[in-house]
Amino acid sequence: MTKWSNLYELLDNLIQLHKALQTLAVQKKEVLIKGDVDQLLAITTQEKKLIKAVNTAEDTRQSLVAHMFAEQGIHRDNGTLADLIKLTTSPEEKTRLLKARDELTRIVSELQKANELNQQLLEQSLSFVNMTLDLVTDSPEDDFFYGRTARSDGYRNSSTRTFFNTKA
Repeated sequence: MTKWSNLYELLDNLIQLHKALQTLAVQKKEVLIKGDVDQLLAITTQEKKLIKAVNTAEDTRQSLVAHMFAEQGIHRDNGTLADLIKLTTSPEEKTRLLKARDELTRIVSELQKANELNQQLLEQSLSFVNMTLDLVTDSPEDDFFYGRTARSDGYRNSSTRTFFNTKA
């Protein structure tokens, strides 16, 4: 197998991995809206595995591209697809590399947008949980309303405080 075919196989693999991440991001959106914590944990576990696979494939791609540059007498540790496109003299190779780069750029951009939306949903959900906890938990200013009496020295007895206020 030639270096070029290895590179194309790696690029196709990266595209497929990013598409899978994008699919999970869409699923995560629905799960966040529903508030299904178990499903969210399952999706997060799948994402971690895919991200690890993306990192491995990207490391392999960078190593292969660096080797391809070295064969041309160019010593570069982190060559990009844009650099490789400039280096390539074959019109077919340039076209194929441009197509792969454009597809990866499109998918990563869509994935980034989906992740930003999911981040906003997660922040809204966290705000809702915090607000609910604030409403449910006992706070010092509530002591007055529930009829606790202050001690003669002006301090309230905090040892009877619980996480949930059970007084009716």
